[in-house]
Amino acid sequence: MIKRNLIFLIFSAILTLAYLQGPAIAQEHHSETISPHKVALVIGHTHVPKAGTGTQSSGIIVPSWGLDYDYWIDHQWAVGLQGDMEIATYVVEEHDNQEIERERPIILALTGKFKPIHSLVLLAGFGSEFDRHEKFWVIRFGIEYEFEIKNGWDLSPTLVYDIKESVYDSWSIGLAVGKRL
Repeated sequence: MIKRNLIFLIFSAILTLAYLQGPAIAQEHHSETISPHKVALVIGHTHVPKAGTGTQSSGIIVPSWGLDYDYWIDHQWAVGLQGDMEIATYVVEEHDNQEIERERPIILALTGKFKPIHSLVLLAGFGSEFDRHEKFWVIRFGIEYEFEIKNGWDLSPTLVYDIKESVYDSWSIGLAVGKRL
């Protein structure tokens, strides 16, 4: 219940900020010429509800790093490549009580991004999570909110949900520091 309330609070805050800043900034933003290439470094935490560090699988939160590249086709649409690495080793319990060890898994995902209003970015994509033990297909959904700083730099809080085949899911919250190239 607490997780659901936290996610609702984050989404509500981002949408409220987008609504308040959107129209005025969007008109000003369209007149500028900006680079279509963007690179971002992401630091975050990933919650894996079906994981544990040993015999107990009550869910864990692990630190994660990411590197993203986006190519903006226009001011609303982009394609991107996201790479994330969780900095931990843990055990995931499957449906039939089998255990899968994950050792610093890496996710590579191809994403499509859509900006319905200025600064709010919705994303969806697919990819693969792999480590030295096993590989899973991943479906990814997420939301970002870009706070432009200056000279092509921005900060973006991110929330991402990954479905890893039918084995387990995870969600990540992070902060991205991006630069238009």
